[in-house]
Amino acid sequence: MSCELRNLRLRAAIASTMALAGAVAAAQAAPAATQSPARNGELSIAVTGGASWSDNVGRTPSDEESGTIGRAGVELGYQHQSRRIDTSVDLNAGYDYYFDDIFDNDVVGGVDATLNLGIVPERFLWFFQENFGQITSDPFAASTPDNRENVNYFTTGPDLLFNFGSATTARLSGRYSDAQYEVADTDGQQYGGALSLARRLSGTATLSLNVEGTRFEFDDQALNTDYDRYLGYLRYEVQGARTGLAVDAGYTTLDIDGETSGGLLGRVTLSRRISPASTLDFSIGQQFSDAGDLFRDGQNTGGVSLDSASIVGTGDPFESRTASIGYNFNRNRTGFGFDASYGKETYETSSEFDRTLTTYGAYYTRQLSRAVDIRIFAQLEHEKFETTDFDDDELHAGAYLNWALGRTLALRLQYERFDRDSFDAGTDYTENQASLFLIWSPLNRS
Repeated sequence: MSCELRNLRLRAAIASTMALAGAVAAAQAAPAATQSPARNGELSIAVTGGASWSDNVGRTPSDEESGTIGRAGVELGYQHQSRRIDTSVDLNAGYDYYFDDIFDNDVVGGVDATLNLGIVPERFLWFFQENFGQITSDPFAASTPDNRENVNYFTTGPDLLFNFGSATTARLSGRYSDAQYEVADTDGQQYGGALSLARRLSGTATLSLNVEGTRFEFDDQALNTDYDRYLGYLRYEVQGARTGLAVDAGYTTLDIDGETSGGLLGRVTLSRRISPASTLDFSIGQQFSDAGDLFRDGQNTGGVSLDSASIVGTGDPFESRTASIGYNFNRNRTGFGFDASYGKETYETSSEFDRTLTTYGAYYTRQLSRAVDIRIFAQLEHEKFETTDFDDDELHAGAYLNWALGRTLALRLQYERFDRDSFDAGTDYTENQASLFLIWSPLNRS
């Protein structure tokens, strides 16, 4: 697919998100809102322009060529919650211009936008979610502009809520999803429904029984097989002053071409505020999943990135086993944190994609003065494909310095180091990037 079409799709996704934000703003202006949007709404925006110099712009193992990349981008975040509207928008998009013509100029990034519209508040809701971004086309090769593709994942559907007394609620949901891949032949639709019966045990704890069913249908039947996924589980949730805990326990099945696979479903997420300045997050889980879910979950938990996500673009479902832990500290002028995650994917038929992905990350920030702050970061990703005996390690580390030129304008000087070491020496590379950006944040009036 051409770069023009890729850029057109991203512009369409951005336009849809802006239209969604506009619709939300119009709805907020209506007199039916029970809370003031000024108190509830939170909007942030930053516009960036500048350039990066690379000593290996093509990310080749030998005969490296230096090059300059002009970059312009926009980041937008918005959240609002009221009786009728619950919405969030995370947009991060950029345009890369290659002065040396080694790659085509391209639009990168994406959006993660959700809207829960209370048609009849607390009774009849309608849900929308739009996710757009990029993944690596060839999971065995290095991430370059020639090895990425756009993914668009849209979901919508109704929710009906029924109250039985003051402590018991039933929710009936229907969902339709459309997944589109720029390169991979895994375009398709999903049709699903869910039923939940929840009982509030106390002011902070809830127990619920949940059943879900989803039908996956693909446009290309020659390369993909339609299948059904079913889940049944109990969920216990508690939200205290310092601790949040959610536990799912149940069973899940896949029905593919008349053959059924089953397994335990278990998910645990824990968030603990250790002190006013520090938090600890932990999660572990086992379930059946697919590429679309993995892409969406990555944007939901890690935010929208300009980088391509490390996801295998296949229509084959897989058993997913995950674990993660993260710690963050932020007080006065200093912040630091670390995280580690582990994921194992076992595919139903495409065993050549069976893999484990382990990631380690850390950062340190310091406010040197009212006008100057720094950030140092590093991330190491280890990927191993089990059946093909292929593994690779990718390091991304760097630092940047922000210098506030005024209340809305800042200058950023940035250095990044990329280092890939893999079983296939033809995909190895090292790259050093130095960048200078001007950042305009029109809403920053502090």
